[in-house]
Amino acid sequence: MELRRADGGVIAVEVLGAPDAPAVLLCHGLADSRLAVHGFARAADALGLRFIAPDRPGIGGTDARRLTRVVDWAAEAALVLDTLGIGSVALLGVSGGGAFAAACASELPDRVRSLLLIAPLGPPAWPTCGMAAGQRASLRIARHAPAIGGWFMGRLATLARRAPGLFLRLATSEMPACDRRALAQPDERAAFLTNYVEAFHHGSRGVAQDLRVLTRPWGFDLASIRVPTSIHHGDADTTVPLQHGRRFAAAIRGARLHVHPGQGHFSILAAPEQSLATLAA
Repeated sequence: MELRRADGGVIAVEVLGAPDAPAVLLCHGLADSRLAVHGFARAADALGLRFIAPDRPGIGGTDARRLTRVVDWAAEAALVLDTLGIGSVALLGVSGGGAFAAACASELPDRVRSLLLIAPLGPPAWPTCGMAAGQRASLRIARHAPAIGGWFMGRLATLARRAPGLFLRLATSEMPACDRRALAQPDERAAFLTNYVEAFHHGSRGVAQDLRVLTRPWGFDLASIRVPTSIHHGDADTTVPLQHGRRFAAAIRGARLHVHPGQGHFSILAAPEQSLATLAA
């Protein structure tokens, strides 16, 4: 569906689950889109949840809007909830979306029941030991020239459309075996390609903006979060290393870290019901 900002701009939102089920706001990852919510369809049915997944500004079907910091997106998230008539919500942030979910938990505490982070990428000052070399290089480039980083990722989206096999070989070349196996499954492979390409529907500026705000001060303190928080992270993750999950758990009061042995950045999402069970509590 499409929602409207006050300026007439469109916010694209995907909704899954029964209208009267407890609502979960999904904050998709970097170079990902609202369509990622379909990977949680089975879990939504099994757990009795309703997922609300908006594209961030300039990504997928959402029109551009200037964000200067990660925290600025909380106002757009509140607009989505207001328009849909949702009072309280659980937050789910995946990978680079973890920062945006955490921002909502910090800025909208009266509307947030809980926060769940899966393989969350941490602030720019956190170390990158354990991260694949290509991933580290991408973040270094993004800190200094996010537009170039976004443009390069946009070129990869073009490759994904024209030569998906070659794109997947490049994209998975530094991944651990567990992630390569996960993305070799036909459904997972198709979803990965579709979500990546959709992220660049409006070009690369939206992803470049995500890169810019993620690699600069976020505008809020993780220690300000007071809602019940769970963090799930695989110990084989080389896209976002486990130490980021540990640091989130240390920074957020009362947060519980669940380490998944042998799981990587993508394989941890292959069967998400276990990770999502806390959202139904």
